[in-house]
Amino acid sequence: MVRSLLLAALFLLAGVGGFASPEKWFEVAKAPRLANYRISAVLDWPGKRLEGRETITWRNGGEAPTSEFPLHLYLNAFKSPRSIFYKESRGRMAQPASPSSWGYCRLKSVKMGGEDLPGHFGEDETVYWVKLPRSVHPGDTIKVDIEWESLFPQIRMRSGYSASGDFLMAAQWFPKVGVYQKDRWVCSVYHAFTEFFSDFGVYDVELSVPNALMIAHSGTSVPQGGFDARRDPARKDHVVYVLHAEDIHDFAWAAMPRRAWGYKKFSWVRDHRETQIFLYYRAANIHNVERQFRALKAAMRQANEVLFPYPFPVFSVVDVPEDVDQMEYPTLVTAASKTFDPTGNRCGLEDTVIHEFAHQYFQGILASNEVEEAWLDEGFATWFTAKVLDQDFQGYYNSRRLHVGGSALAWWDYWADPTGDSILQPGYRMRDAAAYGRFAYSKPALVLNQLEAHLGRPVMEQVVAAYVKEMAFKHPTGRDFRRIAERVSGRDLGGFWRDHVEGSEVLDVVIERVHVRDSLDGGWKETAKGMFFAAPVPVSPGPQGSVTLQRRGGIQAPITLWVRLENRLEQRVVWDGQGRWATFEFDSPVVAAILDPDGNYPMLKDRLHASYTTKPVRRGLHYWAQIVWGAVMAVLQGIGLG
Repeated sequence: MVRSLLLAALFLLAGVGGFASPEKWFEVAKAPRLANYRISAVLDWPGKRLEGRETITWRNGGEAPTSEFPLHLYLNAFKSPRSIFYKESRGRMAQPASPSSWGYCRLKSVKMGGEDLPGHFGEDETVYWVKLPRSVHPGDTIKVDIEWESLFPQIRMRSGYSASGDFLMAAQWFPKVGVYQKDRWVCSVYHAFTEFFSDFGVYDVELSVPNALMIAHSGTSVPQGGFDARRDPARKDHVVYVLHAEDIHDFAWAAMPRRAWGYKKFSWVRDHRETQIFLYYRAANIHNVERQFRALKAAMRQANEVLFPYPFPVFSVVDVPEDVDQMEYPTLVTAASKTFDPTGNRCGLEDTVIHEFAHQYFQGILASNEVEEAWLDEGFATWFTAKVLDQDFQGYYNSRRLHVGGSALAWWDYWADPTGDSILQPGYRMRDAAAYGRFAYSKPALVLNQLEAHLGRPVMEQVVAAYVKEMAFKHPTGRDFRRIAERVSGRDLGGFWRDHVEGSEVLDVVIERVHVRDSLDGGWKETAKGMFFAAPVPVSPGPQGSVTLQRRGGIQAPITLWVRLENRLEQRVVWDGQGRWATFEFDSPVVAAILDPDGNYPMLKDRLHASYTTKPVRRGLHYWAQIVWGAVMAVLQGIGLG
């Protein structure tokens, strides 16, 4: 009841906020609304089973007629070991023998105008191709009525119930139409290392669940006589939640027993718009709620400044059990928590909240095709997360002796195997899960850092803002981002794209050798009396220095070398990087040298060997004590004591 009253109050006062009501968010649609869903479903909590009916109102937004209507049946990825998802997971999805540990989505009927429609499965049972009775021309609208049954598996990837049995994540839980672009359908099977792609629309959902359950969900709850839900007259001890959302492309919800869970409500106001924020938590983790809210505020503030204000009236964060994935859905995300965290580092709590919120833009609003170009979502979200961590939290960890920046984890991950794949490779064609994380998340974030260094921060902010605003609700591609980046910056990014986006080579230049050579005179000399030998002796201008640079990677780029000489002069030289090595001579011995002193190349591999000094760095007791203590804490947390 409290949540509905809070939301009702929000909308009554929302002449300030600009939202009409829980049943109607926007006076003017923000998205094309090509795929609209009216869903009614009943949850059998003990059996983790769901019976549902839906009407999909679909408009052909393409350029050609179609007589097909493909449906995603994502839960069939967990139906048997024959699914493409299971085969691609390479053992990561090992399942117990119990039937209840598997799941499925079974179509009972698909009708149009009361007529049963035939169909067939595609590559596997995660896509079902419906044959329409007539062609649907561009601009035409049809309504398809579907009845189905879903059995949730024990959770392995995003959807299902936790091992404890007290948490259910209903994600990819209903039959969902593909995306029709130009003259073809985009409706990929469910792959192990990819996510999703779908069209925007309006969702009206009625969920009948046991009254002992609390639910967190996409969208807003429409008050039922002043209560969150109304009694279900057809089912004892069930209540019906009426939920609504506009201009989103997916709908998810989670269910958990009220006795073990709680939530806190916060409010976020920017530019005369108010967003209600709900943070759901397990009792043992209530102490993390304030940290999660602080991280969320930092992310929303950064998005407001760099992108545009969060457009929806509600946002929910769910603290999930350890065996449940952290994942993003429109206006709802699942996030990790910590029961014991003596170091207070931001890994696994703040970074997760920030990252999943970033998806509300790069996945929720832009909605690029994550199956084919995962980097446009995951890479941008990782980059945005690092920005917020560095600006508001001074990175993952910060103390007098140790600083771990927001891009540190991406940097370490990428350099573990930097040439394994291209970031343009579709996720399902990458070598394994580690490669997917490295080239969909880590490398793209570092490439965006490199692009920022290449263009300058003010220009980069203009580029990202223009990209997000222009491509909101439009399914952008990587070509769109490059086009906008070149237009805003006024620069040709062909070389940058070739080296860092399309290619898999690395930028690796090191100081290979620093040498001192004395200036000597002597040796055999010819005089009037014949040949005369003089022992070599030092002469003016004295000892001279040289630095040899070596290019170990495949990327050729001009790079600056800064040196300080023994005579206290400083010099800068630029190497074009075209050869494999180059030596630079100086009039005095080199006492210190740094490659890329201005930080123009964040993706330079080996910073340790990109600097030189004749005076070794000395570390005190406090430094090494902190390193050891940090390692001990990492071990304790790794074995479950931290």
